[in-house]
Amino acid sequence: MPESPTQRLISLNDQAIAILRLGIPLDLGLGANCERQLRQINDILQFESDSDHTIETLLARQSLPERYVSVARMMLATDDPAPIFESIASQQLARDAASNPFRQAVIEPFVIAGLGYLGLIFLCSYTLPHLEYQYTQQGQVPSGVTKFLMTIRDAMPIWIVAFPILMIVIWLVWGKFVKQGLMNHIPGSGPYGRWLVAESQAKRLSAMVDSGVDQDTALSLATTSVTPHTPVRPIAESIVRSGNGESRRRALNRLARFYHFLAEDRRQTYFNKAPALIGMFFAAVVVFGYALATFVPWIEVLSNLSGLGSMQQ
Repeated sequence: MPESPTQRLISLNDQAIAILRLGIPLDLGLGANCERQLRQINDILQFESDSDHTIETLLARQSLPERYVSVARMMLATDDPAPIFESIASQQLARDAASNPFRQAVIEPFVIAGLGYLGLIFLCSYTLPHLEYQYTQQGQVPSGVTKFLMTIRDAMPIWIVAFPILMIVIWLVWGKFVKQGLMNHIPGSGPYGRWLVAESQAKRLSAMVDSGVDQDTALSLATTSVTPHTPVRPIAESIVRSGNGESRRRALNRLARFYHFLAEDRRQTYFNKAPALIGMFFAAVVVFGYALATFVPWIEVLSNLSGLGSMQQ
């Protein structure tokens, strides 16, 4: 007995849940807790499976997100849903891969800042008393960088505890900010996102064309299956509307590979090099600041000694 559309969608949702449990992201437009939402949809579909309603009616009655409805309709219309799952997962995986260099860019400054933190403790606990002794021997009052370091030492009970807490907070906020906000505002993020969308649409069109889905339906579903809704690019639409099934499938697959190449080019140009330079800059600032805090006070002491020697002569 052939599987009903309702039972097939339940099976497809179960497959999506299994994929999510493997740690593979699937953005189906169902929010953060996608797995729980899919289970709830399956419960509703299972309850309604014996009714006379069509799958389209059942989906419309539940007020489900349009993105999920479009993806569900695509998977039901195709003979093999694997390309649809792959197009959804690959888009999110590509975005995660692009954000990884930004997450990692903070590691080097954090390591340097941690070493600077330990060095500052040593500076305040061991080096600064020797500097104060030199000023006492010279009968002078500490000034400049030495006075600034003494102020920092006086506040040591505060920052020695606050610094590790601050680093943990920055680490957590940075990871969340990079994932949610930064990737949408850095140079090159716009074209990168558009090429990923175009690639996923081409893959989905290829799967639908290969299964004999109506041209207008395929183009409409490809448009509404991405967020925000993005019209299919003219070249992809032209391929869908011309040629036979096999030639269109091959052409769309080649087009998807081309869009993937363009997205990778953007990623290599903007997302791999820029984070390393940013991390290197902040690490250099920390090293430079610690070097000044270490050597400038001794230069001041030596300068004072030189001045005293000149006065005695």
